[in-house]
Amino acid sequence: MVVSSTYGNLQEQKTNYQDWIKEENSLIKKGLFEEALLLNIDIVESAKKNNDVYTVSVTYIRIANILCTFGEHLESLRYLDLADNLIDENENLDLKVRVLANYARNYAALKINNKSIEYYNESINLCKKLLPDYDYLLSFLYINKADAFTNTPYKLDSTLVYLHKAIKIRKNPFKYAVVANYYLKKDKNIDSARAYLNKSKRLMQVRNISEYHKSIVLQAEANYNKAIGNYEEAICLYEKSIEISRSVRVLDNVQLAYKLISETYSQLEDEDRSHEYLLKYSVLTDSLNLRYNKNIGSVISNFLTEQESGYKQQEKKYSVLIVTVVFLFVGSVLVIVYYYRKKRLRIVEEKERLLKQKQLESEKLKQQLNEAFEEVVGLAKTNDPSFLIRFQEVYPHVCANLLKVNPKLVNTELTLCAMIWLNFSSKDIACFTNIQPRTVQTKKYRLRKKLNIPEDENIYTWIKSI
Repeated sequence: MVVSSTYGNLQEQKTNYQDWIKEENSLIKKGLFEEALLLNIDIVESAKKNNDVYTVSVTYIRIANILCTFGEHLESLRYLDLADNLIDENENLDLKVRVLANYARNYAALKINNKSIEYYNESINLCKKLLPDYDYLLSFLYINKADAFTNTPYKLDSTLVYLHKAIKIRKNPFKYAVVANYYLKKDKNIDSARAYLNKSKRLMQVRNISEYHKSIVLQAEANYNKAIGNYEEAICLYEKSIEISRSVRVLDNVQLAYKLISETYSQLEDEDRSHEYLLKYSVLTDSLNLRYNKNIGSVISNFLTEQESGYKQQEKKYSVLIVTVVFLFVGSVLVIVYYYRKKRLRIVEEKERLLKQKQLESEKLKQQLNEAFEEVVGLAKTNDPSFLIRFQEVYPHVCANLLKVNPKLVNTELTLCAMIWLNFSSKDIACFTNIQPRTVQTKKYRLRKKLNIPEDENIYTWIKSI
């Protein structure tokens, strides 16, 4: 049920929350996300006491935004549902746009890119009705939609289109850095990447940006130096980016930087340091699945339970009222029964639709895994240097478990393990890596020793079961 913002004067409500929005933005800019989250929870409690539906709606959206940054996407989506139920689109179109944008952010992070793009399209169309006052919001939507296209293999060209749309509305160093990264990733256009990096640096001299945006600019500059062979400078910039990303708790960027540093040390033929950062990348990849802060998680769980409990109590009061009305007005019973039967039927139909949708998404996921397997096999067959990195991304548990058995395994040994895990024969491995089959057998023998595989144990069975 949509609730209109009927409590108090709407303009006064909008004015009242400006101060805490400034305070929250200041905390987020410094990377203090937990503090910003707790501030928003206090604001909700205060707004509910004052029957300030508008501020409650806004705060639910901002909580959802922070949870999305944390990587807690399911919790974020639940808060967006709470906000969406309170918003009257006719009165608060800007809030509707923000809800849709955050739905899109979550689905993009969950790699459900087509659904993410659908939400961005809807939010962009509504946001255009708010121009020119909300041009900054439209620019934000364009930059994020560009990111969603980046993860869609068949629409990479659309990424650049929306990046330029975002820059045309408002220029900032972060956007220029994102464009530079696009050119480095898409077609290795060094000249274009350099031009946009220079624009980013010039703009940073006259404009303050958040710590998170600084980390993105540094990473883009590092990518550029890596691309032109300035490996030492690239590593230095990656390390600075990691330092900032850790301070603002954006661990996805730290994870990416570890992988890029490992690749850079490999270019420098420093296998020890390359292996060191590959191990860091592997460990962080595992820990990201458990990264949610327990204390904040407890606060969020309790708070969300209280919110849902409040709505259930409210629904219970409505039920009592309905029962009373039924006894007073017997004639309305048939209408009410009919209404609830129709409602229940819609719920059943909606559940069936969601079940079918989940089945389709599951089938799509299986298809993506099959495509990823074919990609990894193709990299192995062409002896591509990125084979081990891509194998780690698709099957992160394999190398992680091998390194637990023997942390001193080097990249070449991990590559051999990966090919064995993919069930390549010694002849295949020799062919793909341009060495003799006898050499492959020797490497397998040494690998058995390092992994303490019993002589009577099939090495393929052992590695496949790890």
